[in-house]
Formats: sequence, C-alpha cells, structure tokens
Amino acid sequence: MDSLDNTDFKKLVSQQKTIQMKIRLLALEHFKRGKSRTQIAKDLQVSRTSVNKWVRLFLEEGLEGLQEKPRSGRPAFLTADQQNQLRQFIKSEATSPTGGRLIASDIHHYIVTHFDKHYHPHSIYYLLEHMGFSWITSRSKHPKQSQKAQDDFKKIFQIETILKIPGHAPLKDVWFQDEARFGQQNTTTRLWAERGTRPRVVKQQQFEYAYLFGSVCPAKGVGEAIVVPWVNKDIMISHLEQISKATEQSRHAVVIMDGASWHSDDIGNEFNNVSIIKLPPYSPELNPIEQVWSWLRQHYLANQSFNDYNDIVSQVCRAWNGFLECSDRVTKMCSRDWIELIS
Repeated sequence: MDSLDNTDFKKLVSQQKTIQMKIRLLALEHFKRGKSRTQIAKDLQVSRTSVNKWVRLFLEEGLEGLQEKPRSGRPAFLTADQQNQLRQFIKSEATSPTGGRLIASDIHHYIVTHFDKHYHPHSIYYLLEHMGFSWITSRSKHPKQSQKAQDDFKKIFQIETILKIPGHAPLKDVWFQDEARFGQQNTTTRLWAERGTRPRVVKQQQFEYAYLFGSVCPAKGVGEAIVVPWVNKDIMISHLEQISKATEQSRHAVVIMDGASWHSDDIGNEFNNVSIIKLPPYSPELNPIEQVWSWLRQHYLANQSFNDYNDIVSQVCRAWNGFLECSDRVTKMCSRDWIELIS
C-alpha cells in the first residue's frame, strides 16, 4: 500500500503528462512536508476542498485513487445500434453509383424518418465527427473501370513479371511510370489564410504547357524524369533509356505503365535490362505515381503563374527534384504490397 513516507512525489510529478495529476501530486508533496491544507490550497491556487479530497483518496486508495475516473457523461442521443445503422447508410451512399453526396439535411432527414430523433442542424456535424466521418474530396473513377480486373492484375503480377524478364536476371526493380501535363491552364489549391478571408490567385488563360515523363522505384526511393513539349514513342524510349542506365548491372527493371498509345509493346526491345508490364484499362489507382503528380501540384505547382514554356520547364524540374530530395517520401508514397518481389 502506498504511504506518504515511501512515495517520491517529486519524481512522480516529472513523469506525469497531465497538469491535473501534477497538481495532485504536488499537493501531496507539500502535505508530506507538513504544510497545512489551507496553505497548500493557497500555494497551488486550488480549493481546500480539492486538497482534502486528494489527501483522503491517497490515504485510502494510494496513487490509484488519484487517477482520473472515467465519466459516463450524458447518454448518446442515438443508441449504438442506431449509430451503426446510420453509419452503414452513409457508407453505402458514399459508394453509390448515383453520386452519394449527402449533406447535413439529408442525414438529419434520415435520423428523423428512421429513429424519430431530432438534432439541431449544427449537432449533425458533431455527430458525424464523433462517428469517425470527415468531409473530404472524393476520388474519381472511370465508368468502365473493373475492380475485378485490378484485383486479378495484383494476383498475377508476380507470374507476369517472371515471364517477362530474362532467366539470367534474378534480381528485379519495380518502377511505376506515367506522364502528366503542367502548364498555364493551372490548378488552384488550398492555402493557409486568415480565418474569414479567401485570397484570390491568378488563373491564367494562356495555353503553354509541358509534359513530365516520370518514373519512380519505391524500393530504392529514386526516380527518373524528362520534361518535353509533347508526347510520342521516341520520347518514351528516351525515358526508358534513363531507367536502363539507372539500373545496376546485376539487376533488371520491370516498368509498370498504362496503355497509352505511345506505350507500345516494342518500346523496351532495345534494352536488355528493362521489361514492360501494362496496367488494366481505366486503373490509375494501381499506379502510385498518380499521387506524385498530386503532390507536385499541392507543394509546388498549383496557384502558380508561368511566363512561358521555359518557365514551366524550370518550375516542373524544381518540383520533381524537390520530391526526390527525400527518398523515404518516395518509398512511403509509392510502395505497394503486391509489387514486392523475391530478390
């Protein structure tokens, strides 16, 4: 049993994370030194009633008695079963082919209709946050996209990789490749601003742009890129040459890309250490480099104005190099479990 004599309150104070426990232990340290409860309350600027309570709890229950007790609080307006039903409704609507964009009034109407409960409109947002929902931007998908095709691709990726590479190249590096267009028809994005204001940024009307051919190797945390004014097969081959030169002599590069017209099956023929694997149609989710384009816009290129083509190239190169500065970022953002190969 804890006692005043064998408890080092000063040491315990330094180990606490909450100010409430620090004050309680300090009160007991002063009490142990012989201070009156009135003087302790005055020194710590708390009530004498609180000091009396802390001393009593410690003498009766030890340090355990000083811990914050769980509070039951006011019972939830919706029962656990009702919350679960509401949660399933919101989740099903979020993935509905018809759009699934519920607003607070829709959710309030559902609660009233199914549970005969009436929330204040502002309380709906608190309820949703408490249930683990957040108001976020949805991701788009093509209407012809096949989830089955994506799942099948992940399953057969290992087999297809083995069939693609030469038998003398047992070590493999997986690269993800794609192209993105950046230019004066730029995107705007969120930024930090004083609450209650909404700053304006320039939205250019000119049409200069450049293409970034980019590839990343998550296992190594590296990437290769080339910035050009247009896209074609020859440029794609030049980009594969970059990957070929970046691949160590004892290894073989497997490059995953979509089915763009300039990604023809023969673009890797002249490289003995590079093989191509195509993604299923309408499956950008399988290519993590799509997230890289979003990162470049969010951190460097959105809300920007570009003077001309050369300025676009300069800013795009700066953004790409900024992304590659941290190899851990490349690895964490672009790694996928299904690409792990036995080396």
